[in-house]
Amino acid sequence: MRFPLVGNDRVRGAIDNMLISGKIPHAVLIEGEEGLGKTTLARYLCKAILCEGEERPCENCAGCRLFESGNHPDMESVEPIKDRKTVSVDQVRDIVTSAAIVPQKAAKRVFLIDNAELLTVQAQNALLKILEEPPETVVFVLTCRSRAMLLQTVISRCSVLILASPDEQTAADCICSVSKRDREEILSAYRSSGGSIGLALNILKKKSASAAEDTAKEFISILKGGNQYEMLKLLFPLEKDRVKTAAFYGALEVILVSLIKDSSSATLVRRYERLYNTVQEHKVLLKSNANLSLLLTALSAAAMTER
Repeated sequence: MRFPLVGNDRVRGAIDNMLISGKIPHAVLIEGEEGLGKTTLARYLCKAILCEGEERPCENCAGCRLFESGNHPDMESVEPIKDRKTVSVDQVRDIVTSAAIVPQKAAKRVFLIDNAELLTVQAQNALLKILEEPPETVVFVLTCRSRAMLLQTVISRCSVLILASPDEQTAADCICSVSKRDREEILSAYRSSGGSIGLALNILKKKSASAAEDTAKEFISILKGGNQYEMLKLLFPLEKDRVKTAAFYGALEVILVSLIKDSSSATLVRRYERLYNTVQEHKVLLKSNANLSLLLTALSAAAMTER
């Protein structure tokens, strides 16, 4: 099975080295924004660890087939219990107990903790105990949007793999392989996504584009004749959703480019260009886990200052 992500050559090299050498860390943390493929990569790694073939994951052995069916006896996934938003300390204690069980089929038992930021502080501390003295037959694979959401003591016990957005042309080639849209439309969707192939595909499917575009259009409308309170009220729902915020910035960028090209007023062009530069700066900060509330407040302040 080929590496499932586009770009990220360093991460691919690190995982290849793990699998070829057989020296798999007892805990691997995969960090990446929504839509970059961290869950896909985590499952690929889990399957490779459980694979019984020579070139892992081979997709053909009993281990791979059991993994895909969700019935591998040495694989456990951890997620919040129904109707809860976090993973509790009791769930992690169950993991610690289960980790002591000898593998039934594979050489290792694998525990996948997707969205590890959902672990409570107490749960992270409970997990830390087994990360400090892990059984030789256990591997933990964790994913998170940002390491800042986890305890430093947990992070220090993991081998961290950081996913990055592929460049536009590489991403466009990938999207072209699964979408029949024209390349310019694909590039526009990728730019609007904030560098996420997954979100770009959703945008092309019209799952999230309209909301981001509508918010960006309303932002420009307020910019032209509203006030900062109206702008902050518009942006407030984005403060708890980094993916939607990235999509909004992408849509706003596209609109500003159009305004700069179409405006006949030199004053307006300079105003839109300054705001465009602010958007570019904020898109970089978004990828470094900047506080969304502060970022959006700064954007509204910059927009009103330019009036």
